Amino acid sequence: MRTDNKNHSTDFIETLLTSFEERIQKIETTFSSSESLIESSKALLVDFQQSLKRLKKERKTLNNKLRENLAKIGSLRKNDYDSMMGELFQLLEEKEKEAEDEFHHYIEYQKTMVNLLRQGVLQIKNIGQNDNKKNVEIFKLELETILKVQQEKKEYAIIKFLELQEIHKKITHSFNELINQDTHVFCKDLKNVKKHLLEEIK
Repeated sequence: MRTDNKNHSTDFIETLLTSFEERIQKIETTFSSSESLIESSKALLVDFQQSLKRLKKERKTLNNKLRENLAKIGSLRKNDYDSMMGELFQLLEEKEKEAEDEFHHYIEYQKTMVNLLRQGVLQIKNIGQNDNKKNVEIFKLELETILKVQQEKKEYAIIKFLELQEIHKKITHSFNELINQDTHVFCKDLKNVKKHLLEEIK
């Protein structure tokens, strides 16, 4: 009878340890995945920066062409063009910086998340078995919150970039219309386009 009780106790302890080890393994897997996630996030930032560079290049090309055309036909001198369009381009640069900052904030949060995971795993490993069940549950809840915030930050960063892309499309479309306009382009035409774009961007 004592032997049966002893075997039962041994089986119970082994089951408990196995269960605990599995939980730790899952947490460590999450930690490893998070480090990989940082690398993928950095790749996402690089893609964003390259896309932003292409957008700026396209906009600059169209802007210079429109500027040259207006100066050539005598509608608007280059200096006057720069003064008139300065407000629009300044606002656009602010939008670009805002979108890029959101990506940087997202990556910084990823780094913070990995550090928290590392600390959590070490704490759980270094304390007694009896206290770990409660700590694993607490850590699990904290992890759920961290992952939720992380996803929200990622979505917000992507939304900001998509908004920037949409603004760029409107600007390039308006500039192309002026460049390809059959009739003479006057200063008032540019003012109307600028007013419309500012309303769209703001």
